[in-house]
Amino acid sequence: MPPIRLLAFGAILLGLLPACKDNSIEEPKFDTTGTYTISTTPAPGPMRMFTQTGEVKNDVLIRRYFERQYAGLPIKSGVIPPFLAAELVFTSPSEAVLNTTTSTSGSPQSSSVPLTFSGLTNERAVLTSKDPKPFTTSSGSSSKCDNIVRDIQGVSPAYTCTTPPPSTGFGTQCEFKPVYVLNLRGEKASLAIMFFHFSATVSGGSCGMGGSLFNVLNAALPGRIAAGDTLVVQEAELPLVKK
Repeated sequence: MPPIRLLAFGAILLGLLPACKDNSIEEPKFDTTGTYTISTTPAPGPMRMFTQTGEVKNDVLIRRYFERQYAGLPIKSGVIPPFLAAELVFTSPSEAVLNTTTSTSGSPQSSSVPLTFSGLTNERAVLTSKDPKPFTTSSGSSSKCDNIVRDIQGVSPAYTCTTPPPSTGFGTQCEFKPVYVLNLRGEKASLAIMFFHFSATVSGGSCGMGGSLFNVLNAALPGRIAAGDTLVVQEAELPLVKK
Protein backbone atom coordinates (compact mmCIF):
# COMPACT_ATOMS: atom_id res chain seq x y z
CA MET A 1 0.00 0.00 0.00
CA PRO A 2 2.70 2.64 0.81
CA PRO A 3 4.11 2.50 -2.76
CA ILE A 4 0.61 3.20 -4.08
CA ARG A 5 0.27 6.27 -1.86
CA LEU A 6 3.65 7.56 -3.12
CA LEU A 7 2.57 7.21 -6.74
CA ALA A 8 -0.63 9.11 -6.07
CA PHE A 9 1.26 11.89 -4.30
CA GLY A 10 3.67 12.14 -7.27
CA ALA A 11 0.74 12.49 -9.66
CA ILE A 12 -0.64 15.36 -7.56
CA LEU A 13 2.73 17.16 -7.67
CA LEU A 14 2.87 16.81 -11.46
CA GLY A 15 -0.60 18.28 -11.71
CA LEU A 16 0.53 21.32 -9.69
CA LEU A 17 3.53 22.06 -11.92
CA PRO A 18 3.00 24.96 -14.40
CA ALA A 19 2.50 24.03 -18.04
CA CYS A 20 5.68 24.32 -20.11
CA LYS A 21 5.58 26.84 -22.96
CA ASP A 22 6.60 25.64 -26.39
CA ASN A 23 9.52 27.93 -27.22
CA SER A 24 9.71 26.52 -30.75
CA ILE A 25 6.74 28.73 -31.75
CA GLU A 26 8.24 32.14 -32.41
CA GLU A 27 5.99 35.10 -31.66
CA PRO A 28 5.74 37.93 -34.22
CA LYS A 29 8.28 40.63 -33.40
CA PHE A 30 7.89 43.07 -36.28
CA ASP A 31 7.94 46.66 -35.02
CA THR A 32 5.17 48.74 -36.63
CA THR A 33 6.66 52.10 -35.69
CA GLY A 34 9.06 54.53 -37.35
CA THR A 35 10.62 54.29 -40.78
CA TYR A 36 12.18 51.39 -42.69
CA THR A 37 14.42 51.78 -45.71
CA ILE A 38 13.84 49.16 -48.40
CA SER A 39 16.82 47.62 -50.17
CA THR A 40 17.12 48.34 -53.89
CA THR A 41 19.12 45.14 -54.36
CA PRO A 42 16.80 42.11 -54.40
CA ALA A 43 17.85 38.81 -52.88
CA PRO A 44 16.61 36.46 -55.65
CA GLY A 45 15.54 32.86 -55.38
CA PRO A 46 15.83 30.25 -58.15
CA MET A 47 13.82 30.38 -61.36
CA ARG A 48 11.13 27.70 -61.26
CA MET A 49 9.12 26.25 -64.13
CA PHE A 50 5.84 24.32 -63.87
CA THR A 51 3.91 22.34 -66.50
CA GLN A 52 1.10 19.80 -66.22
CA THR A 53 3.65 17.05 -65.50
CA GLY A 54 5.05 18.93 -62.49
CA GLU A 55 8.03 21.15 -61.77
CA VAL A 56 10.82 21.28 -64.36
CA LYS A 57 14.25 21.14 -62.71
CA ASN A 58 16.38 21.73 -65.83
CA ASP A 59 17.92 25.24 -65.65
CA VAL A 60 18.93 25.15 -69.33
CA LEU A 61 15.36 24.50 -70.45
CA ILE A 62 14.08 27.32 -68.25
CA ARG A 63 16.56 29.81 -69.72
CA ARG A 64 15.79 28.73 -73.28
CA TYR A 65 12.09 29.22 -72.59
CA PHE A 66 12.76 32.79 -71.46
CA GLU A 67 14.89 33.51 -74.52
CA ARG A 68 12.04 32.40 -76.79
CA GLN A 69 9.48 34.48 -74.92
CA TYR A 70 11.60 37.63 -74.98
CA ALA A 71 12.70 37.66 -78.63
CA GLY A 72 16.09 36.12 -77.96
CA LEU A 73 17.21 38.70 -75.41
CA PRO A 74 19.62 37.13 -72.91
CA ILE A 75 18.01 36.57 -69.52
CA LYS A 76 20.42 36.68 -66.61
CA SER A 77 19.83 35.20 -63.18
CA GLY A 78 18.50 37.76 -60.73
CA VAL A 79 15.59 40.13 -60.43
CA ILE A 80 15.60 43.67 -61.82
CA PRO A 81 15.38 46.15 -58.92
CA PRO A 82 11.90 47.73 -58.89
CA PHE A 83 13.01 50.92 -57.09
CA LEU A 84 15.73 53.52 -57.26
CA ALA A 85 14.85 54.25 -53.63
CA ALA A 86 12.07 53.24 -51.25
CA GLU A 87 11.00 53.56 -47.63
CA LEU A 88 8.10 52.35 -45.50
CA VAL A 89 6.88 54.89 -42.94
CA PHE A 90 4.48 53.78 -40.19
CA THR A 91 2.11 56.56 -39.15
CA SER A 92 0.37 54.25 -36.63
CA PRO A 93 0.57 50.52 -35.74
CA SER A 94 -2.08 49.82 -38.40
CA GLU A 95 -1.22 52.37 -41.10
CA ALA A 96 1.83 53.17 -43.20
CA VAL A 97 2.97 55.00 -46.33
CA LEU A 98 5.18 53.45 -49.01
CA ASN A 99 7.38 56.14 -50.59
CA THR A 100 9.16 55.05 -53.77
CA THR A 101 11.31 56.46 -56.54
CA THR A 102 11.33 54.61 -59.86
CA SER A 103 12.74 55.26 -63.31
CA THR A 104 10.14 56.11 -65.95
CA SER A 105 11.50 56.68 -69.46
CA GLY A 106 14.89 57.43 -67.92
CA SER A 107 13.54 60.04 -65.48
CA PRO A 108 13.02 59.59 -61.71
CA GLN A 109 9.37 59.34 -60.71
CA SER A 110 8.29 59.56 -57.04
CA SER A 111 5.07 58.27 -55.52
CA SER A 112 3.48 57.72 -52.09
CA VAL A 113 0.99 54.94 -51.46
CA PRO A 114 -1.11 54.96 -48.25
CA LEU A 115 -1.45 51.47 -46.75
CA THR A 116 -3.19 49.53 -44.02
CA PHE A 117 -1.21 46.94 -42.04
CA SER A 118 -2.89 43.62 -41.22
CA GLY A 119 -2.61 39.84 -41.26
CA LEU A 120 0.38 39.64 -38.89
CA THR A 121 1.58 36.05 -38.36
CA ASN A 122 4.91 34.44 -37.51
CA GLU A 123 5.79 34.35 -41.21
CA ARG A 124 3.96 37.16 -42.94
CA ALA A 125 2.10 40.46 -42.84
CA VAL A 126 0.11 42.31 -45.48
CA LEU A 127 0.15 45.95 -46.51
CA THR A 128 -3.00 46.83 -48.46
CA SER A 129 -3.22 49.96 -50.57
CA LYS A 130 -6.02 52.35 -49.65
CA ASP A 131 -6.28 53.45 -53.28
CA PRO A 132 -8.37 51.12 -55.50
CA LYS A 133 -7.20 50.31 -59.01
CA PRO A 134 -9.17 49.18 -62.08
CA PHE A 135 -8.66 45.75 -63.60
CA THR A 136 -10.26 44.49 -66.81
CA THR A 137 -10.18 41.17 -68.59
CA SER A 138 -10.72 40.82 -72.32
CA SER A 139 -13.47 38.66 -73.64
CA GLY A 140 -12.33 35.69 -75.69
CA SER A 141 -9.17 33.55 -75.68
CA SER A 142 -6.94 35.83 -73.61
CA SER A 143 -9.11 35.64 -70.45
CA LYS A 144 -7.26 32.56 -69.22
CA CYS A 145 -3.97 34.45 -69.09
CA ASP A 146 -5.65 37.49 -67.55
CA ASN A 147 -7.08 35.39 -64.73
CA ILE A 148 -3.73 33.81 -63.84
CA VAL A 149 -2.62 37.16 -62.38
CA ARG A 150 -5.24 36.74 -59.68
CA ASP A 151 -4.67 33.03 -59.10
CA ILE A 152 -0.88 33.22 -58.92
CA GLN A 153 -0.90 35.39 -55.81
CA GLY A 154 -0.42 33.68 -52.45
CA VAL A 155 -2.07 36.70 -50.82
CA SER A 156 -4.80 37.80 -53.18
CA PRO A 157 -6.55 41.16 -52.85
CA ALA A 158 -10.33 41.35 -52.85
CA TYR A 159 -11.89 42.16 -56.23
CA THR A 160 -15.23 43.84 -56.87
CA CYS A 161 -16.30 42.95 -60.40
CA THR A 162 -19.08 43.69 -62.87
CA THR A 163 -19.86 42.42 -66.37
CA PRO A 164 -19.86 45.25 -68.93
CA PRO A 165 -21.85 45.11 -72.19
CA PRO A 166 -20.36 42.77 -74.86
CA SER A 167 -19.82 45.75 -77.15
CA THR A 168 -17.02 46.99 -74.87
CA GLY A 169 -14.87 43.96 -75.70
CA PHE A 170 -14.24 43.19 -72.01
CA GLY A 171 -15.22 40.05 -70.14
CA THR A 172 -15.18 41.62 -66.67
CA GLN A 173 -14.41 45.01 -65.19
CA CYS A 174 -13.05 44.96 -61.65
CA GLU A 175 -11.66 47.16 -58.93
CA PHE A 176 -9.16 46.01 -56.32
CA LYS A 177 -6.66 47.33 -53.79
CA PRO A 178 -3.09 46.09 -54.45
CA VAL A 179 -1.28 44.26 -51.66
CA TYR A 180 2.37 44.31 -50.63
CA VAL A 181 3.44 41.17 -48.77
CA LEU A 182 6.07 41.31 -46.03
CA ASN A 183 8.03 38.14 -45.28
CA LEU A 184 8.92 37.99 -41.56
CA ARG A 185 11.64 36.11 -39.71
CA GLY A 186 11.51 37.24 -36.11
CA GLU A 187 12.47 40.92 -36.08
CA LYS A 188 13.71 40.83 -39.69
CA ALA A 189 11.37 41.75 -42.52
CA SER A 190 11.56 41.94 -46.29
CA LEU A 191 9.22 43.03 -49.07
CA ALA A 192 8.30 40.05 -51.26
CA ILE A 193 8.51 40.42 -55.02
CA MET A 194 7.61 37.77 -57.59
CA PHE A 195 8.45 37.82 -61.30
CA PHE A 196 6.39 35.49 -63.46
CA HIS A 197 5.55 34.51 -67.01
CA PHE A 198 2.57 32.33 -67.91
CA SER A 199 1.62 30.98 -71.32
CA ALA A 200 -1.34 28.80 -72.20
CA THR A 201 -2.85 26.95 -75.12
CA VAL A 202 -6.45 28.03 -75.56
CA SER A 203 -9.14 27.37 -78.12
CA GLY A 204 -8.20 29.05 -81.34
CA GLY A 205 -4.62 29.92 -80.36
CA SER A 206 -2.49 30.78 -77.37
CA CYS A 207 -1.93 33.57 -74.87
CA GLY A 208 0.88 34.77 -72.64
CA MET A 209 1.33 37.21 -69.78
CA GLY A 210 4.18 38.20 -67.48
CA GLY A 211 5.16 40.80 -64.95
CA SER A 212 6.06 41.36 -61.33
CA LEU A 213 3.98 41.49 -58.15
CA PHE A 214 4.83 42.35 -54.54
CA ASN A 215 3.52 38.97 -53.53
CA VAL A 216 4.36 35.30 -53.03
CA LEU A 217 3.45 32.26 -55.12
CA ASN A 218 0.13 30.57 -54.45
CA ALA A 219 1.32 27.09 -53.42
CA ALA A 220 -1.86 25.48 -54.80
CA LEU A 221 -1.47 26.94 -58.29
CA PRO A 222 1.15 24.54 -59.77
CA GLY A 223 -1.20 21.62 -59.18
CA ARG A 224 -3.82 23.30 -61.38
CA ILE A 225 -1.60 23.76 -64.44
CA ALA A 226 -3.38 22.28 -67.46
CA ALA A 227 -2.05 20.61 -70.60
CA GLY A 228 -0.25 23.14 -72.81
CA ASP A 229 0.28 25.61 -69.93
CA THR A 230 3.70 26.79 -68.72
CA LEU A 231 4.40 28.90 -65.65
CA VAL A 232 7.81 30.31 -64.78
CA VAL A 233 8.28 32.08 -61.44
CA GLN A 234 11.17 33.69 -59.62
CA GLU A 235 10.57 34.92 -56.09
CA ALA A 236 12.84 37.49 -54.45
CA GLU A 237 12.98 39.70 -51.38
CA LEU A 238 13.84 43.34 -50.69
CA PRO A 239 15.19 43.50 -47.11
CA LEU A 240 13.90 46.22 -44.77
CA VAL A 241 16.21 48.07 -42.37
CA LYS A 242 14.87 50.15 -39.46
CA LYS A 243 16.14 53.73 -39.44
